[in-house]
Amino acid sequence: MKNLKNGAVTLLMLGTTMGYAQHKIELNHDHSKMEIKLVELEFNDKNIANAYEQYVHIKNDLVGSNSGDAQKGAVMLNEALEKVEGSDAALSATQKIAATDNIKRQRKAFSDLSNEMEALLKGTVTSGKIYKDFCPMALNGGAYWLSSIENIRNPYYGARMLSCGKVEEVIQ
Repeated sequence: MKNLKNGAVTLLMLGTTMGYAQHKIELNHDHSKMEIKLVELEFNDKNIANAYEQYVHIKNDLVGSNSGDAQKGAVMLNEALEKVEGSDAALSATQKIAATDNIKRQRKAFSDLSNEMEALLKGTVTSGKIYKDFCPMALNGGAYWLSSIENIRNPYYGARMLSCGKVEEVIQ
């Protein structure tokens, strides 16, 4: 019985340690050097605001290399975009993300989605800033994405190259 208890404790400790190690690898950055300021964004259209909020969820899921949640987020973004006039091209991109759990395909479709979301968002921000970020190494020629924070969190490489990129433009 004592061996059984020791074995269970060892397994529990090993599982906890492995979980922590995996989490640390996924993050792969130093929080002490990270300064993130969240500024509330306001839009002149509640449907655009909802669509942008769903877009950010997908971006964050791709930063974390979480293809399953990116799929779910794409379904939610589809629902939001159906209420936005002129969103057909963005809808097409979100449908591609929702249709696959392949992270590389999702990231390619996310590039298209980001370009379409930028077009939908311009002129709708009434307060706050959206950062248009660019990674020159993504997708063999570079790719853009939109973010509510100035700090770079690359959705095309995740933890492998979390801070690769730069702010190209600020949408206000």
